[in-house]
Amino acid sequence: MKQFFRNFRKQKTVGTLNICGLSLGIMVSVTVGLWAINELSFDNFHKNGERMYRVVQNFRYSSKPVRAATAFKPLGELAAAEIPEIEQMCRVVIENNGIEIDQITYFNVRNIITDHNFFSFFTFPLKEGDIKTAFSAPDNVIFTESAARKYFPNENPMGKTVRFHGWTFTVSAIMYDMPKNSHIQADVVFPLFSFFKDWQWESSFNYDTYFILLPGTDIHSIENKVTQINKRGISTFIRDANFSVDLEPLKEIHFSKTSAGFDSAVKGNKGLLNTFIGVAIAILIIACINFTNLFISTSFIRAKTIGIKKSLGAGKKLLIVDFYKETAIYILIAIFLGILLTTVALPVFNNYTRSNVVLDFFSPGLYIFTVSLFIITILMAGSFPAFQMTKFGVIETLRGKFRGKRMSVFQKILIIIQFTTSICLLIIVLFFAKQIDQILDQDLGFDNKNIVYMNGWRDFGRDYKALREELVQDPSIMDVAMKQYDLPLEMGNGIGGKNVENGEQILLDLSEVSPNYFDFFRMEFIAGENPLYQESAASSRFCVLNERAVQLLGLKDPVGKSFQIISIGGKLSENEGKEYVVKGVIRDSYVKSLYQEPDAQMYLNLSRDDHNPIFFKIAGDPQRAIRTIEKKWKQMLPNVPFEYHYLDTTYEAQYASEMSARNVLSYALVITLIITVMGLYAMIFYSTQRRIKEIGIRKINGATVLDLLALLNKDTIIWIIISFLIACPVSYYFVARWLDGFVVKTSLSIWVFLGAGALSFIIAMLTVCYQTWKAANMNPVDAIQNE
Repeated sequence: MKQFFRNFRKQKTVGTLNICGLSLGIMVSVTVGLWAINELSFDNFHKNGERMYRVVQNFRYSSKPVRAATAFKPLGELAAAEIPEIEQMCRVVIENNGIEIDQITYFNVRNIITDHNFFSFFTFPLKEGDIKTAFSAPDNVIFTESAARKYFPNENPMGKTVRFHGWTFTVSAIMYDMPKNSHIQADVVFPLFSFFKDWQWESSFNYDTYFILLPGTDIHSIENKVTQINKRGISTFIRDANFSVDLEPLKEIHFSKTSAGFDSAVKGNKGLLNTFIGVAIAILIIACINFTNLFISTSFIRAKTIGIKKSLGAGKKLLIVDFYKETAIYILIAIFLGILLTTVALPVFNNYTRSNVVLDFFSPGLYIFTVSLFIITILMAGSFPAFQMTKFGVIETLRGKFRGKRMSVFQKILIIIQFTTSICLLIIVLFFAKQIDQILDQDLGFDNKNIVYMNGWRDFGRDYKALREELVQDPSIMDVAMKQYDLPLEMGNGIGGKNVENGEQILLDLSEVSPNYFDFFRMEFIAGENPLYQESAASSRFCVLNERAVQLLGLKDPVGKSFQIISIGGKLSENEGKEYVVKGVIRDSYVKSLYQEPDAQMYLNLSRDDHNPIFFKIAGDPQRAIRTIEKKWKQMLPNVPFEYHYLDTTYEAQYASEMSARNVLSYALVITLIITVMGLYAMIFYSTQRRIKEIGIRKINGATVLDLLALLNKDTIIWIIISFLIACPVSYYFVARWLDGFVVKTSLSIWVFLGAGALSFIIAMLTVCYQTWKAANMNPVDAIQNE
């Protein structure tokens, strides 16, 4: 400890910079490490987790693979009855429908409707109630602890009644909140009831089906058996679509690559996880490189101490241990400061990553992680200085003649690694920002701006035409439109379409909409006209297709042509095989997301008005329009809270992970640049100190200030050029792979690479030029005397 303080007093600048650099590196490592541990621990708390599997169905239509984590209702019960290797089966349906308590309706409640064995299948313990009986009756309902406090404040919820889908349930138990690292999240748990319980193969395709298998079961064999059971009940449309069933292990669900719209699980992003871990490791390595280079660069300050120890008989091993001890003290201080910084950084990180990571000082995992980080950092930061600096000669160090060598090749490589990492991060952050700007400015083929929406409920929306006629009287509301069931960006009703001439079959996304829907969203007709305003009996078979549907169906001159409907289950099953006439074709639009090509879309007139999303086109003051809508809502639904959303904000939320990644990587870039600049500043300072005599002699011999600046800055310029040449292909590879996930992507412009290189050059030059300018302007006589 005495040696540490003695050396620290001699080199306060380097010591402070070392501690600051390591603290920042450790802060990033701890923050990302805790998050990574949380992400990788999803669903690790279930008693039979190693034997749990989820049914995933695969099929392909029109060269488009679909991987669905949902199934029809009968599949699970038939598989459990016919396959002896299935020990237990459980189905879960996720819904965000409203619930009614004491005549007040609450929206955005996370509900699951599930089999009665849910609590014996999964490990979700109860806080109040008997797990054996609390979910045995058909009218039982169980609330989580947080939901009970929210919906039954200051009272005991046990025995209270709840209405859901028109049915009455009684609260029979309170469960602990579902762990944050569970892919299933809910506020309220209902048993299968009414149509959820009675549906057969005509049911909605939204039952998440899970199995617990007996130990030693051949998974491939079970997959084949479940596939055959499924083929017996599903429609020929799916059966013939290269159909198969996979059993997905429970611990793989969080990072599952299932298709959007066919998975209700809380999903993680494996690519983002790997990126953040890689960045955290890179920053820690950069901090350790800084530590190493600064120690070696200041070797002339501690050289005499090493010479004295050697003259007194200290062996190399003892000196190496002393170096490791000194390094350990630096790292312990840095870890303490790093954890303090982590308490500040975690809320920001959680906000960007939408996670709930906490710094739990009672968690053994935190200490295991911290000790591991301590050992790794000591080995990375302390090894090279310990072995390199113990090689100093005794005589030259004792005489004070040792001034340290010029930078070794190894040191130069370390500096180039630092610069390369910084430039790579800068290029990646710039392209993330460029792609997000491209997404937000992209022409989607429809207009989602200045639109407020809400879900219709009971009387509000039951008579769409009357509601529209009344509300458009307000000048701040331009128009009102409706779409059945779901928002445009969500998968609606999947049905099959068949070309009656060539037999070509495709998967269509059916949307039932109000007649003014296309004008409302400014969706362009490229052929035919809008038939939805017609109200004749024949018009019920008139439809609108998008370009993609026309292309996949193989319809040439499509207006007036017919195609057959093939029911997948549920929607339009009564119209199986009947023909629909194409009356209009609209331009393809990205109504879902820019991750995928536009789906084949089919549009029909609304078949019902109630409980659908309602859209309001706003003109002028949006608050005035919202007040008008709210007044009407409260007039019709006085006991139902009024909630609204902006459609463009909902669309932008699809790219929240990319925006978060950009923001987190921007912080990582700033930290990387700070560490790199600190190290470069100190190294150039001590490098110029070693060359004071050389600078004085060159000035006496006629060297100008510009000559000396060029001499002293030459190495830095070379390092930046080499780093830039390495960083460009590395970052290009990473960005190109990331952009492959988008259908619409920004160009890999050379100007972004050149801009990143120029910015890195400017930052480095600003860091070193002041010191080199000061050294170049010293009086040569003073320089030689000081030497």
